[in-house]
Amino acid sequence: MYNKNMKENETCEDCFAGTMEIDAHKGELICSECGIVAASQDLFDGDAGKTTYGGDSATHHGVQTNCDSNDQVGTQGSYMDLSGVPAAQRRDWARRRKVNRSTSRIKHPLSVAVRKKVKEMYGDYASRAVEPYIKMACKPLKGELEEQRSALEGKNKALKKALGMPKQSICRKGEGVRGETSEQNIVLLAMAVVEVAGRLDQLSKMDRRSGMEQHGITRKQLVSAVKTILNHYKARVRMGWETAPRKKTPGEIREDGVDQAVHHIHDMLGDVLGERDHLELNQDVEARLALLSEGTADALTGNTEVRMAVCVTFYASLVRLGLQPGMADRLGAVFGLTGSGIRSRYEALVAAERSGEMNYNGAFLDTEKSCLELLMALHPDHTLIQRAGLESLWNLGKEPSSC
Repeated sequence: MYNKNMKENETCEDCFAGTMEIDAHKGELICSECGIVAASQDLFDGDAGKTTYGGDSATHHGVQTNCDSNDQVGTQGSYMDLSGVPAAQRRDWARRRKVNRSTSRIKHPLSVAVRKKVKEMYGDYASRAVEPYIKMACKPLKGELEEQRSALEGKNKALKKALGMPKQSICRKGEGVRGETSEQNIVLLAMAVVEVAGRLDQLSKMDRRSGMEQHGITRKQLVSAVKTILNHYKARVRMGWETAPRKKTPGEIREDGVDQAVHHIHDMLGDVLGERDHLELNQDVEARLALLSEGTADALTGNTEVRMAVCVTFYASLVRLGLQPGMADRLGAVFGLTGSGIRSRYEALVAAERSGEMNYNGAFLDTEKSCLELLMALHPDHTLIQRAGLESLWNLGKEPSSC
């Protein structure tokens, strides 16, 4: 738990980068860097007498209530005597006292920062998928759960330790294991929760290398952070606080990864291509993905990391439409991949299918038939046509792009 004896201007014990500053409106000490909130005995001790809030006339009185401390504004159920404080400020305090603390501070600042970083690095789909792991990694236990943890002794000491807030352990580890700055700790936590979600089959496994290189994260740092969060999760399951997630099938995991990657690429292309080109590209890509059975456990490009496979598929369609100049780099930037890597993989797949070494159902061959026509010939029952969302296009007899 956080050290409640923290004082103003002391170094934050969470991120080790910021200093504790007083928020006079909320009666709290807040880190200038990570935003963690800490109670201070100097500020909130019932015997402390005068406080700095509201000037010299304001006096702090400790009041014991039967409510949860989170139901009181300030900290620890405290009440402020605001005699002598300007009327506008008194009204502000009165309003704040009526607000349930648990709803007024729903979002923990570090959780918000980690969630934003996950979204920035991996996209919105990933940020939603890892939300439970962000919460358990960044938020302290409260109430009954903390009482249960604190009561663990003897043989359960290891379990008690594992149930401690992961980010406390991660951010306080020795030099070379924790992040060097508060921003690097946020990146480390973001990468770790994504890795944990992947290991628990709740998210497609991501290529960690690009993120590590971009943000200066070492393998030692990431492995340590992942282990801490994973052990915490397993400890929560052991305590009955969490239920083990349903293990997704390889096909479900692949489908999630494809859907996520396609969504993010279309977000990027919406700012680059005109509406007509974008629509034509989408039709070609969906047919090409269906030819490859991508998004299933039997994907013909299943030995290629899912984001790379989707990027190469988009690039192949861009090539056919003559829209490829500069696009490999744009595609790579969406996921931290290199344009040269995408072009190289595309050329390897084209060469493998041309030589007959691999059969990708014509997805990487230059033929007169469109990808949709190839798909229709391959699956006359329309199963994959429907799956790709292209049935209406086929039935209308429109001419999709040539593959």
